[in-house]
Amino acid sequence: MIKRETFEIMKEISYLYDNFVFDQEKVNLWHEVLKNYPFKAVQENLFSHAAASPEPPTLFHLVAKIKNAGTIPNSEETKGILQNSIVPASPETIQKSLAKMREILGIDRGEHDVRI
Repeated sequence: MIKRETFEIMKEISYLYDNFVFDQEKVNLWHEVLKNYPFKAVQENLFSHAAASPEPPTLFHLVAKIKNAGTIPNSEETKGILQNSIVPASPETIQKSLAKMREILGIDRGEHDVRI
């Protein structure tokens, strides 16, 4: 999100809640928190909050439901992502690739070679 969008979110909050006031310093600080989140997702959270609460939202309310915005997975999360996304090659594909490598390397397969 760019700073102008942060300002837009804060302006919308001030329209929805009379007791919400902000200045440039508050916009700057909020932008530091919101800059890695998508504008539309933050705005959706704002509207959901406004429909359910008479109090203005905090930054937590605006970003709590947004998944993985601006975060980098740790090593365990990365392992899980990779394990779930790797599809092993079929035996036919493996054999074609091995045959192509043998051809490139000039390896002639004799009868006594063991097949994998």
